[in-house]
Amino acid sequence: MEMRHWRYEMMAWWKRFGRRAATLLLTVLMLLGTAAGEGAGKTVINRINAPDVSADFAFAEDTDLLEIIFPQILDCDAAFLRCGGETMLIDCATSGQAQRILNMFKQLGITHVDKIVNTHPHADHIGGFAELIKEITVDELWLCFPAEETVHCANAMKAAERAGVTVRMFGDGDTLTLGTATMQVWMLDKPEYTRLNDRSAQIMLTFGQRKILFSADLEQKGQNGLIEKVGAEMLKADVLKYPHHGLQALTPEYRAAVSPELAIVTCNQRETEGKKYIRRTALDTVWTVPGFVHLMTDGEMWVCDRIVSDVKY
Repeated sequence: MEMRHWRYEMMAWWKRFGRRAATLLLTVLMLLGTAAGEGAGKTVINRINAPDVSADFAFAEDTDLLEIIFPQILDCDAAFLRCGGETMLIDCATSGQAQRILNMFKQLGITHVDKIVNTHPHADHIGGFAELIKEITVDELWLCFPAEETVHCANAMKAAERAGVTVRMFGDGDTLTLGTATMQVWMLDKPEYTRLNDRSAQIMLTFGQRKILFSADLEQKGQNGLIEKVGAEMLKADVLKYPHHGLQALTPEYRAAVSPELAIVTCNQRETEGKKYIRRTALDTVWTVPGFVHLMTDGEMWVCDRIVSDVKY
């Protein structure tokens, strides 16, 4: 019995050591990469954290662009996209913060959204739907869970029916489109992944050569599960919508697979484990407060800047 107990302790120690060693190695590699030469091979011009970087860069006139704007929301998700004359909102925050999205729409002159796509039916991702459609018109609501999954999902479907908004379903393996952009969807299944966050739709948007991964609320178990499902090579993205509002660290395997140049955190800068991780590993990050995080790409380069909001929070 003593020998068996000793073996279990040694196995547990090696498991902990291995994870810590992997995290340390990743940190060192990231820091060395930063020191090796800023701008080398970069595809993201981040003018929020470095206002003077590539000051002369501008997209060519009449170039097709993908535009993504994040409203100044806290601990919930929403991202407005437009490309090729089409518009989309990925998630729509809570009912309490829907007004922040509407304030952004009012400032930017947006009165209509073609599609609202929901990654999973938690209140902080779908709760704002009923409030939004009181003030803007929406053609379609896209869901990837049945109405009975949560009361928030059921309420959104009822609100859509009352407003005449068409409800469509999507799921794992589907490809959505927005103009000339494509959006590959991956979802992890029950029973292995019981948490709704880990089963939330992962959306890899591709426009030309550029990619952004909308990771919804994917937690650490789901991060490594996604690698097992689709392969690390499929997850490489220039920009990462940081999972679950920056509450947790990324697993070393997931960070290495995505290898983002820039992360967007839909949260304020509270001292979460995620924020400590971001600081420790030198991940270039922008936060959705204050103002609106604004991304544009022509399929070759990204430019990230901030639009000043008329309303301060």
